[in-house]
Amino acid sequence: MARPKNSQMKEKILVSVEKLITTKGVNDFSLQDVSDDMHISKGTLYYHYKSKDQIIVDIIKKHISELETDYEEWLNRHKKDKITKERFLDVVFYKGVKLFNRAKLHLYIINECLRDTGVLKEKYNSLWKSWQVMLNDGVKQVFPDVEDPEAFSYMLMLIIDGLTVREVLEDETDLDSRLVALLKKVY
Repeated sequence: MARPKNSQMKEKILVSVEKLITTKGVNDFSLQDVSDDMHISKGTLYYHYKSKDQIIVDIIKKHISELETDYEEWLNRHKKDKITKERFLDVVFYKGVKLFNRAKLHLYIINECLRDTGVLKEKYNSLWKSWQVMLNDGVKQVFPDVEDPEAFSYMLMLIIDGLTVREVLEDETDLDSRLVALLKKVY
């Protein structure tokens, strides 16, 4: 069964906004830019989204959902395998930071949440927690001896946030492999 056209248009709008975020920067895109990029009227855009904030909420949902899906699919493919600690950490950091220009989008979302006093921040925190719970399952699978898997997965999320900042600032320091080696030794 095909999805309703409204759903398809919303997906196209989100793709356009993600592209604009990565090319124009944090705060420099407008709804007019979106309608120009998509070659649609502002009325059509407003039919689907009344404000930039509504688009950002859906971007947050999409962003976190994609991360969760990527991790979950990867973990499920390797449930029967013995995933090494190094491989798990490599994938967690790669998917969380480098894949699909996520770093710029991630920072944009955080920036919007910092400026927001309510809905965006709540939504992001809720989805961030959901992602951490899913990552926690992977930690339990790969690091069975870790004393506090929830704290460990939380620490991984914080490392991803920090690496995201370094990626956007185009820091060439190769910390990923050193972090993986350190975490493997500690845990």
